[in-house]
Amino acid sequence: MELNSEIKDYWEGEAKVYSRGIQEELDGPQCEAWKALIRDYVPRSGSLKILDAGCGPGFFPVILGEEGHEVTGIDITENMISCAEENVKARGQHAVLQTMDCQDLQFPDNTFDMVISRNITWTLGDPQKAYREWKRVLKPGGRLLVFDACWYLYLYDEELGKRYRDNEARINEKYGRNVHAHANPQKGDELSRQLFMSDKVRPLWDLEYLMSLGFARVFAEPNIIDKVWDEKGKELNKLTPAFMVGAEK
Repeated sequence: MELNSEIKDYWEGEAKVYSRGIQEELDGPQCEAWKALIRDYVPRSGSLKILDAGCGPGFFPVILGEEGHEVTGIDITENMISCAEENVKARGQHAVLQTMDCQDLQFPDNTFDMVISRNITWTLGDPQKAYREWKRVLKPGGRLLVFDACWYLYLYDEELGKRYRDNEARINEKYGRNVHAHANPQKGDELSRQLFMSDKVRPLWDLEYLMSLGFARVFAEPNIIDKVWDEKGKELNKLTPAFMVGAEK
């Protein structure tokens, strides 16, 4: 199976699990924490036209809609878009939600004030193409915000791998679950070994690539875990801290 099709097929099966996860976030303190973090980086005041690239089950379309923005959410998986539609409607919000490959956008140049993504770039077969596309659809002065983590770097770093497995065993004993909830964890591990980003040290790699694309400004926060996770989330994700990397066109 061609890699992009394999990625799509895998995430179709993960939609319900991830939807339950974002519903918990929307009901918890993370919701307001994410709003506050993003608010610090929006390119200007007022309602913005925002693309959520790889929107999954709709976390950003909900919270950005609540902030008064006009949100378009895209995802390559039909099941994720179906879950996003349900979650956006359940929270009384509106967003344009479409099935679309975020590496091959069907939007004109200079369309959006902001492009945002969370936990998507690591899943992509060609994240370099995605970054080029996201820059293309940004308006001049528009801003890109990417949130992600080095989820599978432990597969390529022996010491980190040992610490990760020890932590996974402790989490399993304490909570009766793995660090990361997947419907098919074995398939996820197999697929991750094929992905471009899995062995990259980030956000350094992202900063260097975004600079090579000619963005006017690039910036990063290498660890936002204290800003967006509750105590349990910090415990689960301490070896894979979330980062933010951004750029201005």
